[in-house]
Amino acid sequence: MQLKHIKLSGFKSFVDPTKISFPTNMVGVVGPNGCGKSNVIDAIRWVLGELSAKNLRGESMVDVIFNGSEKRKASGQCSIELLFDNSSAKIGGEYASFNEVSIKRVMTRDAQSDYFINNTKCRRKDVQDIFLGTGLGPSSYAIIEQGMVSKLVSAKPDELRTHIEEAAGVSKYRERRRETESRIKRTKDNLSRVKDIRDEIARLIKRLENQAKAAEKYNTLKKEKSKIEIDIAILFSLEAKNNRDGLQKKLDSLNRDLKIKNAESETIQSQIDQYRTENESVLSEYENAQKHFYSIGAEIAKREANLQNINKNENETKFKLETATKNLEKAKESELNFDELSPSEKAMHMLDEIILTLKNYDIQNDNVLDKATKLKTLLAEILNIASAQSKTLTEEYLSRKNDLIEQIDDAEKLKSSIQEEMKTFVTKSSEAETVLIDLRQKQSKFNDDLRELENKKSISDLDSRTLSEKITNIRLDLKTYEINLENSNQKIKKAGIKIENIDFKDYEGLSISQLEENLTDVDSKIIRLGAINLAAPDEIEEETKRKEELDKQYDDLTEALEKLTGAIKKIDNETKTIFKDSFDAVNIKLKEVFPKLFGGGIAELTLTDDDPLHAGVILMARPPGKKNSSISQLSGGEKALTALALVFAIFDLNPAPFCLLDEVDAPLDDLNTLRFINMVEEMSKSVQFIFITHNKVSMERSDYLMGVTMQEAGVSRMVSVDVNQALELAES
Repeated sequence: MQLKHIKLSGFKSFVDPTKISFPTNMVGVVGPNGCGKSNVIDAIRWVLGELSAKNLRGESMVDVIFNGSEKRKASGQCSIELLFDNSSAKIGGEYASFNEVSIKRVMTRDAQSDYFINNTKCRRKDVQDIFLGTGLGPSSYAIIEQGMVSKLVSAKPDELRTHIEEAAGVSKYRERRRETESRIKRTKDNLSRVKDIRDEIARLIKRLENQAKAAEKYNTLKKEKSKIEIDIAILFSLEAKNNRDGLQKKLDSLNRDLKIKNAESETIQSQIDQYRTENESVLSEYENAQKHFYSIGAEIAKREANLQNINKNENETKFKLETATKNLEKAKESELNFDELSPSEKAMHMLDEIILTLKNYDIQNDNVLDKATKLKTLLAEILNIASAQSKTLTEEYLSRKNDLIEQIDDAEKLKSSIQEEMKTFVTKSSEAETVLIDLRQKQSKFNDDLRELENKKSISDLDSRTLSEKITNIRLDLKTYEINLENSNQKIKKAGIKIENIDFKDYEGLSISQLEENLTDVDSKIIRLGAINLAAPDEIEEETKRKEELDKQYDDLTEALEKLTGAIKKIDNETKTIFKDSFDAVNIKLKEVFPKLFGGGIAELTLTDDDPLHAGVILMARPPGKKNSSISQLSGGEKALTALALVFAIFDLNPAPFCLLDEVDAPLDDLNTLRFINMVEEMSKSVQFIFITHNKVSMERSDYLMGVTMQEAGVSRMVSVDVNQALELAES
């Protein structure tokens, strides 16, 4: 099985779709540092199912997708496809018939990966299963990257054992063992589950047996209860028959009494209606008399109010008269005062007072005296006018007094007239009151008679209601007896007993109360039984069948567990044998290869334990001319050669389809490089070698060179050179 080519797209620095062919068994990959050579190794490791970003020289899995450069955008996904030549049918199973088998992995930026085998979507496990036992895998001995040499020689015993197991094909057995252990676990789980279910069913059967006993007792009590209920029904039927006729007679008698009472009540009601009609007439007459009495009272009140108003107005007029009289006396007095002096005397008198005033103020002026003289004349005129006005006022007061006296006389006359009218109305009021009293007495007698009749009616109605209630109760009793009789007859018929065939003499010594006590006792016994599962007998049969099936399953699972345990032992024995044989073969080959690479010296593998099944592997090496055998004491070149000797020894046991070497010759000098490349060339007859190198010796011995360049920053490109063709061209 040979790797024919790789197709890369969007993977790390290989942003463009790139096809890398491997036409020979010795293909060298060359190029300057940082151009993306190791990305080819990462691509192969990634497509084989690598899940660790660290092993791919990244921080996360999405780092394998081209992240962009100065001139290019980041890719949304990456894809790698490996194409294998399977003409030798190295890849078996369902793909053995395919001459070519492609393995593809695609991942998007959400870190979701899809795997494909021959363009058919599959699982990661399906990819790994194809290469089980072939030495290929994400962490196999066939892929040795930078730094892996030192890891290989300094690997822990268990890690070193893993490489030999892979070469020996033990991984297949380990997978079988893991699957067998998983089946054993599932079988034990099933066995435990079946045992739990079986035990639970056993307990359930026991409970059902107890329930079946309770159900049997319940059925016995139910039969006893049914017998008592039938006896009660027969006695109820007998009692109903005996009491129904008596109740019917009593009902007929009460119906007759009720008719009599209803007729009596109707007669009293007629009398009441007649009295009420007559009383309504008296009441109407009384209301009219009352209205007449009240109207007379209203007229009297009206007159009294008029008298009060007249008296009030008269008092006010008298007060006004007194005031007018006083004003008149004052006016007369004022008039007399004016008449005692003549106008000239009064004016002179006033003038004298003015002159005196002027003198008091020491005013000496002829003009003022002249004016005083004129003033004297003017004052004389004013006094004359005042005298005339005084006389006029006296006359007005006198006229006002006379008007008021006249008003008082008119009021006295009106009072007399109203008082006469009131005497007439008082007489009428007394007569109306007498009529009203007579009508009230008449109405009171009607009311007394009516109440007496209504009392008689109430007593009669009460007797009727009492009779009606008795009738209703008897009807209810009759209905109850009829229902009891019907129910009893139904129960009797349901029990398959013909009523006409019952001999009631057999029940003369029984009482319903005693039977009901017996029934209560039976019900109590039934209640004490609790919940009853009447289906318990059927369930016992069903659960017994289930238990038998589970017993069979338990036996089958026990037998299967024994077989699986035996298979584990067989696998362990086969694994132990294969591993021991493989270990010996690798050890022998290591002892042969090591001196070839070193030009002498010895190397060997030892087990950490006597048990080959679990023992780890320790690598010991002693180059020629040295006494030490500890790997840690070797130089870098010696460690590299030792690791390569081990890899070549493993490859001899189980050659992987190809071997990837990433600058493993970097620490070697020319002589050791030559020994290394001679060994590679010899092994390339059966194994395809793809190696990354900067060593000229390795380049010269390659059949085919793949050049990796990075003319554009961050973007890798491939250039291929057929070395043999180049040499032929150079020689020509």
